[in-house]
This record gives sequence, C-alpha cells and structure tokens, in this order.
Amino acid sequence: MQKNILYIIIGIVVLVIIGFVGMRFVPGLNGVQQNLNGTQTYSNNEGSVTVGTNAGMPSGWPNDLPSNYTGAHIIYSGNSNPQTGQAGAAISYTLQDASAQTVASYYQNGLTEKGWSIESNANMGGQIVIGAKKDGKTFAAIIIDSGDGTVTVTAGLGLE
Repeated sequence: MQKNILYIIIGIVVLVIIGFVGMRFVPGLNGVQQNLNGTQTYSNNEGSVTVGTNAGMPSGWPNDLPSNYTGAHIIYSGNSNPQTGQAGAAISYTLQDASAQTVASYYQNGLTEKGWSIESNANMGGQIVIGAKKDGKTFAAIIIDSGDGTVTVTAGLGLE
C-alpha cells in the first residue's frame, strides 16, 4: 500500500511539473487548447492536463471523495487514460487562511465518513501525507503549509 501511495505522489509531482513546463516552454505543442477562463489544456492519447488558476475538477473524479476544502483555487487538474496505462486523476489547489493540520483533519474525517480506509498518515517536516483505499481505488494527498497563510494540496487517485 505504501508503495502505491509513493507512486501516486511521484506521479502527481511529475504531472504538475510537466504541465507547468509545457505551458511555459512549449506553446506550439499539439493538443493544446487555450480555454476562455484563462486555463490551458494539454491532451493526447494518454490523458489530459489543465493548468491555470481557474482549472476545474478532473472529469470522472469520484463522488465518494471529500470535496475540495472551502476556498480552494485549483491550479492543476489532470486525468490519465485507462487504455494506455493505469487510470487515475490528480488535482492541485491552494487556499488561504487555513492550516495544513486543519485541512488534513478535513480529509481524514471526510474519507472515513465516505467509507475509505486510511492506510497511512505522516507528518514530515510540515508536509502531511494521507493515503487511503476503497473498492480498488487508492487516494493520496500531500498538504503543505508554506508558513505565510497559504496551504497547497495535491491529491491523486489511482484505480487498480
């Protein structure tokens, strides 16, 4: 289980980096769509990534996961295609005037209420990592408090 959570976390970080690098340095990339809300969506046969301060939730994000914490500003949203690899989705958002511990408690309580089993929970140098499983799905969230009143949440979902 912890190995799956580690892979999800690494995958989320890689997708976020690729999305931001692609947005800034490869503007002519095939499959790029400039959206009316100021976001950009990059798509290919492996999935799609939307970046920008007005990005929305990934399509197919399950209803049995807690919604984003109140005041969330989504900056990244992505899906992977189950025909070309392991199906999954990821999201990253920021919020103001909240603590990492408050957000972590919100996720832990919400996951438990919706029938998820908390498999791991760690606080590593101000970064809180939560891992959970339910019905062949694996969820992981990294919650980081920047110390200036900003909290960043990066969450991912993998399907077995």
